[in-house]
Amino acid sequence: MRVLLTGSTGRLGGAFLSSWRDEPGIDLHVMTRRDADLSHPDEVGDYLEGVSFDVLVNPAAMSGLEECLDSPEEAQAVNVESPRIMAEVCARKGASLVHFSTDYVFSGEGEAMKTEADPVGAVNVYGRTKQAGEQAVLDACADALVCRVSWLFGSVPLGRLTHFDQVLQRAESGEAQCLIADKFSMPTYMDDVVGWVRVLLDNQSTGIYHLCNTGKPESWHSYAEKICDLARRLGYELGEVSLEPMALEEAHFFREKRPVHTAMRPARLESEGLVSPRHWMEAAEVYLKIR
Repeated sequence: MRVLLTGSTGRLGGAFLSSWRDEPGIDLHVMTRRDADLSHPDEVGDYLEGVSFDVLVNPAAMSGLEECLDSPEEAQAVNVESPRIMAEVCARKGASLVHFSTDYVFSGEGEAMKTEADPVGAVNVYGRTKQAGEQAVLDACADALVCRVSWLFGSVPLGRLTHFDQVLQRAESGEAQCLIADKFSMPTYMDDVVGWVRVLLDNQSTGIYHLCNTGKPESWHSYAEKICDLARRLGYELGEVSLEPMALEEAHFFREKRPVHTAMRPARLESEGLVSPRHWMEAAEVYLKIR
């Protein structure tokens, strides 16, 4: 299986690169920004027409909320137009497309965990472009696979630390941390996501899937508390850890609105009997042991 990967220098793209570059049965190739810049969709189309692949995996995105707020046209190009062109090319070539989206397509209203059947309603530029990107991909390629993820953790390229590792680094240095305690989602291990995608491809699955670990919704504050407790039990020397809760409305450094309740449930993975995702803390323990 010849796989073409975008976003290999990002967090999730880096996980695919690390896991699949030596994976038996996968011939992995990387599409870099030098090959085609996603902010210039025509470049993407021209490049894809000239290469051969069986599967296109697209975790690349413009994901900074304030960045998208300040540059909405670029966000539209990267998160909507380029994925639409990818889907069109895949449809013509008969190739599979795995496109990644986010829990931020939801409005954040209501505390119930979101399934694939729940209505979307993004509240910021980033979420609206990702929501539009999902629809554009599925309109252009009915057999596309759209995977929503949230609060990713795991090994990442240099300079791409996740909340998980930022919390641990600050705890190890004794730095006090003030963390939002009234915004909720689901931590998810990137290596698990990579494995689930392989299962979905082997099953020729299509449509929208929530690729996330299980458990109760966590806030950034409760997530940090559990990370530190688990790390200490596993032998990490954290010393005294100061984790202070704060309210989302106090986060004046955010200029763009954040949805509050976006924790997802991997309903289709479970109901279709494809995978039974483990609790995020089981995955966190695995990561802490190899970190």
